[in-house]
Parts: sequence; C-alpha cells; structure tokens
Amino acid sequence: MEYEPKYKWQETWPGEVGLDGKPLQDFQGSDGETPIGRIRLEEAGPMKGKWQWSGHGPRKVKRHLPHQGYSMTAREAARMAEEYYDTLLANNDLRKQ
Repeated sequence: MEYEPKYKWQETWPGEVGLDGKPLQDFQGSDGETPIGRIRLEEAGPMKGKWQWSGHGPRKVKRHLPHQGYSMTAREAARMAEEYYDTLLANNDLRKQ
C-alpha cells in the first residue's frame, strides 16, 4: 500500500522547470505555518532519479540525525521527512506522537 502523506506538500518554486525543460520536481511540506521538510528529484549525478529528503521543524529545538537522505520514490521521501518531523516534536516535548 502506498504511503499517504499526513502533512501538506506543495511545489517549492511553482512554474520552474528542470534541466530537461519539464516542471521541477521539488516540494516543501508544512504543518500549518511550520515547515516540516523538503523533497526533490535529483536530475543529475550519481543519485540521478532518486528523491532527496530533508527534515525541518520549529526553530530552537534539539535536532536529531539523520535529518536527510535519499529514497526511491517521492512518497517514500515524504514519509521520511514526516517521520523526522514527528520524532523531532516528540523528542522536544512539543507534541505527543
């Protein structure tokens, strides 16, 4: 079963195009006003075709690792960023999981 994102995801730069002239595959996630992460498709280099994810969260909190990585699909990358965010909140007593 494919993962269903829990948070809102939208294009980071609407209307921008990638190296191939197609719409840029770059998205940012949010929990209301709080950025939770970003995912983007690698267009070149050794990770070409994989999705890079990075986790974010509120400022002034204790961070944990890993806060970024690569996944084979956009949905998996979104899941990783969302799990990072949820763990970040739990580790800082900002919200119970």
